[in-house]
Amino acid sequence: MPSKSRLRGKSTTNTFVYMWIGARHMLNLAKESQDGQLYTCVSALVFSAFMLEAYLNHLGRLRHANWDDIERRYPKLKKYLMFAKDAKLQVQMEKRPYISLNRLFAFRDSMAHGKTISEEIDVEIEVSQSLASSPPRSEWQQFASAETAEELLNDAVALIRELHKASGYRGDPFGSGGGGLYAVSTPQT
Repeated sequence: MPSKSRLRGKSTTNTFVYMWIGARHMLNLAKESQDGQLYTCVSALVFSAFMLEAYLNHLGRLRHANWDDIERRYPKLKKYLMFAKDAKLQVQMEKRPYISLNRLFAFRDSMAHGKTISEEIDVEIEVSQSLASSPPRSEWQQFASAETAEELLNDAVALIRELHKASGYRGDPFGSGGGGLYAVSTPQT
């Protein structure tokens, strides 16, 4: 019979890195196949928004000892703007990559708080085209393209790297998903 041991230690997980990996993976799947592309694009976009939000909370914990107590007071965009101001970044919300903050967070919120929608459809189609081959798509379905997912992922990564560096941190923020230090003790016989 195998003997039991005790594993003890401390582990850190940089959640934003895992969201980044997930966003890239889903974007690659979306680019590789039309099958299920809507869902892989939605996943890439949502993972990108989660990545950005998780990085802001990561930075918040680095900058504020009581971040876990205060972070819910700040909406996602306000967190970014607060950290950007502290880092003395010149943010131009009407230009890329900054404009992508609103686009990404709005999409994330629309998916997280989804509602049934009814829309009037009035589009011109080719008579030879079957309706099944080009059904009208809702606004969020049109938004969830591989091109948009790639653009917003790239912009979100650029925003994180810029904010990370401007906040005084060196190295690539995506360089490590975390780690830990553990010890194993075996029972005395």
